[in-house]
Amino acid sequence: MTASLDLTMSCFEPTLAAARQAMYRFASLAFLDPRDGTHRQLADSKLQEFARAAAEWLRSDPRAVAEPLGLGERLLSELDVQPALSRLPCTAQRLNEEYEATFGLLDAGDAPLCETDYMGAKFTFQRSHQMADVAGFYRAFGLDLSNQHRGRPDHIALELEFMAVLIDLERRAAGVPDHERIDVCRNAQRRFLNEHLAWWVPTLAALLGRLHPEGFYAAVGRLVSSFLPADRALLGVDVPRQVVEMSRIEVPEECEGCLLHNAEHLTDI
Repeated sequence: MTASLDLTMSCFEPTLAAARQAMYRFASLAFLDPRDGTHRQLADSKLQEFARAAAEWLRSDPRAVAEPLGLGERLLSELDVQPALSRLPCTAQRLNEEYEATFGLLDAGDAPLCETDYMGAKFTFQRSHQMADVAGFYRAFGLDLSNQHRGRPDHIALELEFMAVLIDLERRAAGVPDHERIDVCRNAQRRFLNEHLAWWVPTLAALLGRLHPEGFYAAVGRLVSSFLPADRALLGVDVPRQVVEMSRIEVPEECEGCLLHNAEHLTDI
């Protein structure tokens, strides 16, 4: 093991895992369509308390300092939930209005929320492979795509939620303890962060900051673009190398279900 990897997580740490899970869960809720009832959850004082404490804990951990930062990534010192909370609209209706103004109907605005929209139009096969790979990750851990909500498996809210699920599964395995299962969950986190989140989300955050700099979603984007490099550092994931090249694509019929569902992952932190 190299000296740089010695600084990353080498064993299960309950408080750190809880902090990481809280951050992923908050970000996932923030990017969900408000018509799913997310305003009530985001305004919940318990969730907000968890999110604030999680950000504070991560900022205090020197292992969470990512060096170097990738394009669009932000410093660990900028990891702060409060700007997003202070910009959360006061009602569900106003949050929905801001969501539609920011992302358009059916997420068809200038800041797309799906991973494969950040892959070039000439890479049709790669886009299909990427989306199938995301769905494959979900299935491998017993998660289904529900038809209750329209969308795609590569939506940012689902990808962030999946990372929270993986951390939750790791926490459950640690309670046994099942070291083999812990390793499986940790390796899946590394792979999924590297292959399906870290390379494109900072670009989305930059777009939100440019298009709607004072909005709630711009603040959430800044939060995520400071959290993901911190998690990269904790997991030992290198700076993203994949090139972002914007391209909008049609929604395949087989990807119209967009809700991860598995009752066991909805546990409190």
